[in-house]
Amino acid sequence: MSRKAIAESPTRYFQEVSVGDNKKSRTRALLLDTAIMVFARQGIDSASILEITEAAGLANASFYYHFRDKAALVEAVGGAVAATLVRETDDAMSHMERGSERVAFGSTFFIRRGVAEPVWGRLIVRAIADLGEFREQISSGIRKDVQMGIDQGEFDVAATPALHAMLFGIVGAAMHDLLEHPEARGTDTLACESMLRVLGLPRGRAKALAQRATGWVDEALGQAAVLKSYDEGLSPAQIG
Repeated sequence: MSRKAIAESPTRYFQEVSVGDNKKSRTRALLLDTAIMVFARQGIDSASILEITEAAGLANASFYYHFRDKAALVEAVGGAVAATLVRETDDAMSHMERGSERVAFGSTFFIRRGVAEPVWGRLIVRAIADLGEFREQISSGIRKDVQMGIDQGEFDVAATPALHAMLFGIVGAAMHDLLEHPEARGTDTLACESMLRVLGLPRGRAKALAQRATGWVDEALGQAAVLKSYDEGLSPAQIG
């Protein structure tokens, strides 16, 4: 399913996903999509519950039926967005069987996708910092890939919560830096290299693998852009 940039037009991503669900689920999806649209326009901190409910065509009571307050909504949107990007990342590297390659590709791809959708990216960074409920869901992929690397003898570390928190922190910091400083090219590659070093890879191998992962992600995102162009009726020459 293709998505236009959320800052350009109202998103219906979660509503489309919830088609066929019960009314409660559809209303929640409407609030998530509308919140993303309002956050894109107003900023997360400036957006109010009233602005979100008015844009959704709902009463405030409907909002409070689903969320206790704005902070709960921000966490829910961040979790939903993150889970979506996790699925995209996992699909993109489904052919990879080495833990080290999956960590390298997955971290780079996740950072780049978050930065490509700035509101989504900022929600993820915020949710990472808040250590919300979605952390367990979003971190399951990297835990699995790290354990794969350990079992394959590539990573010389113990898979502890502290290790996972360090890796997750690097991803969040890199995404935040690129969102605030888009010109800081290579931050994703450096973040990937740092993660591989934390996992015990020698410096030279970590650097080489991080650079290879950058190329893999460039290729994967390029192919995605071509598919999106066909889906939206554009020619390849119009991509960019």
